[in-house]
Amino acid sequence: MLVIENMEHFKNVVRFAKKTNQLDSLKSKLLYLHTYAEHGDKGKTRCVLYKDFAPQSFAFTMTIRKDDGYEHWFHGGFIYHGTHDNGGDGGAPTFSVNLTPEFGWSIHT
Repeated sequence: MLVIENMEHFKNVVRFAKKTNQLDSLKSKLLYLHTYAEHGDKGKTRCVLYKDFAPQSFAFTMTIRKDDGYEHWFHGGFIYHGTHDNGGDGGAPTFSVNLTPEFGWSIHT
């Protein structure tokens, strides 16, 4: 399950993805987070997306369903890499590292 904390930021990222012909890639990664580790058990996990400081990016918290509700599982970043950060070289503005340069959204845990 995907929960979006900042709908305005989300809409801006979707507009950016459309403008740069990357909407399919964005949708694919969102679907991955939406169904993460469910294995046919719909609603087993919940991913809460919120605005990250990095441009066009999100931070997220993944929770897992327990008997008495959802429990924190782990945090991560749903980071947009591009020319602005040399594909994820660890520098500003994302301060996020990829082993090989990547252009588009990447999930970091």
